[in-house]
Amino acid sequence: MNSKRLRAALVTAAVGLAVVAVAPPAARAQQNCVVSGTLVVPVPWSQQLLAPDRVWPLTTGAGQRVAVVSTGAADNPQLAGHLAERANFAPADIGESSGSPDCLGTGTGVSGIIAAQPTSVVGFHGMAPGAQILSAKVVGDSYPTGREPRESVAPQVLAAAINWAVDRNASVIAVPTITYEDNGALRGAVQRALSRNIVVVAAVGERQSNEAPGLVPYPAGYDGVIGVGSLAESGLVTQDSRATAVDLVAPGANVVTTFPNTGLGAVAGTEFATAYVAGTVALVRSHLPQLSNQDVAKRLYATAAPAPEGTGSASYGYGVVNPYQAVSDQVAAGNPVALPPLVPPTIPPDVAARQAAEDRSDDWAFGLAAGGFALVVLVSAIVVFGPLGRRRRWRAGLAPVPQDRPEDERPEPPVELFSDRPKRS
Repeated sequence: MNSKRLRAALVTAAVGLAVVAVAPPAARAQQNCVVSGTLVVPVPWSQQLLAPDRVWPLTTGAGQRVAVVSTGAADNPQLAGHLAERANFAPADIGESSGSPDCLGTGTGVSGIIAAQPTSVVGFHGMAPGAQILSAKVVGDSYPTGREPRESVAPQVLAAAINWAVDRNASVIAVPTITYEDNGALRGAVQRALSRNIVVVAAVGERQSNEAPGLVPYPAGYDGVIGVGSLAESGLVTQDSRATAVDLVAPGANVVTTFPNTGLGAVAGTEFATAYVAGTVALVRSHLPQLSNQDVAKRLYATAAPAPEGTGSASYGYGVVNPYQAVSDQVAAGNPVALPPLVPPTIPPDVAARQAAEDRSDDWAFGLAAGGFALVVLVSAIVVFGPLGRRRRWRAGLAPVPQDRPEDERPEPPVELFSDRPKRS
């Protein structure tokens, strides 16, 4: 190598090192974020199970604003035109921030399961493609450190995001992100949403091996909130789906959804199961706008597909969410009321004595009638069969049973006719 080429190579290497050295912090942090997805063509098993497109002739969720309280929402071609508003409530990241609208990808995936548009290229689409998404970001590039269990956030942050969704006229609020603190601010935000006739759907989270017993996920643990567990392709709940505050289950293992920027990919968790239930709520609210949020929840519970452990199971709740039945079935109004206990009537003594006397009288009457009938039958038999028996001297009138006479297997030659006459000479 001559000196000119060597100097050129050294200059090029130096420039490259300089570029790396002056790379902005956001670019370095961006490298730790979820990358774009790929082209996934087949129809996912979750869509085959729930078949939301069966109800699209009735409703696509048009007119519904579904708030997603999660990690934000990034652009994706299948979400184009359906990310109505975005707001950031996440605390500042420790260290360098990527500046990405959704570094972790959860919010983008939840939004896709709810409202991704169908295409002719891939089999995946959202539950309610007519709905609009309100994205409330409560998690930045990572979940806050020092919080146990992991992947939980401060309740005040969730409360601020829920209040923002209420102010933006959301009809459904999906909360895939969890806290384990029963906080007054969060409780008040949930009650405010419910009082505004908004349906609140929340994940119950994943059980961890070292978590304290009796841990309750919020806001799923509040009254009036639909808690959602995760279902596997086998039809059973996933092993780590928490069996606390579960009202419904939905697909949450190896489900396909949108990734940030472009493409699709497989994800898992109760947060994505929450998206299927929130999408179903959007379909119901669009088709039956006169229903209250309580009526919508009752309809989802009443039309859920039966689960292996039956209704009321800690792991399955009322069963598997069923979009087609939830939209199309006729559900009786009102609340079920338990029947009062059966109290046997009290019979006065004189009435009981009179009834007993009548019963004895009826028994004697039936007995005499039966005896009289038997006597008539006996007399009739004597009159009819008596003379016949005397004529036969009371012998049996049946012919004797014929006896078998076996023939000789080798008979003699036939006897000639008139063989007994003497022969003439």
